[in-house]
Amino acid sequence: MNTFSRYPCTGIAVAVLVVITVLFTGCTSPTDQKIPAATGSPGVTAGQGTPAPAGTPVPATTHVSTSLPYGVTISVPSDWTRQDVLTSGVRDYGTTTLNIANFYSPNAIPGDKASYTSLSVDVDQNPGADFEKYFNTATIAVAKTYGNPATVEAHSYTIPVSGYKSYDLNFQTAEVKGDYIFTSTENGMYIFAFKVPNKPPAVRVFQKEFVDMYQSIRINPPTVVVTQHR
Repeated sequence: MNTFSRYPCTGIAVAVLVVITVLFTGCTSPTDQKIPAATGSPGVTAGQGTPAPAGTPVPATTHVSTSLPYGVTISVPSDWTRQDVLTSGVRDYGTTTLNIANFYSPNAIPGDKASYTSLSVDVDQNPGADFEKYFNTATIAVAKTYGNPATVEAHSYTIPVSGYKSYDLNFQTAEVKGDYIFTSTENGMYIFAFKVPNKPPAVRVFQKEFVDMYQSIRINPPTVVVTQHR
């Protein structure tokens, strides 16, 4: 598996350094139209719940395909814990979205209950038409959530997810690393927020799984609204 801050993906555009204090300018104008999917095999906010205790270790290559509401399918390691949510709230990227589900890896460090990787799967059904503005706003919000421009290092990448154009916000501070993927579809914005404590054993788990997980994502946005939990 490739390093955290750089990973190959066929069809990826050139990485663009994001300076938090100015708007993201490296994106082309999104059209919410599908683009060819990648070929080949390249390399949450706080309070979203506590992962279940780690069970018997299984090979890292063992994955299970999981279907979620709002037309999302993703393959996750079989020892990760799933938490179904379907509630709305303000996220750490500054927008009120529907949290569809969360996933948690086992603790990477024995005895450290905060050494797990988390994945939050969200959807915003009214994101507006300006993808760049949405992504810029999210980038600035993440910087405010986790520090300030002097302490948050961030990069952005254009990647295909399930054939849809997507932007990946790759960031880190002394305490946390994250990859937040924003995918614009004809029926809303999907956000896949991977986050991990900036601790070497936990980061290694994240690096091992991230690319395979995001490349497994399939989105078939529903035309019928799914009932939210109240």
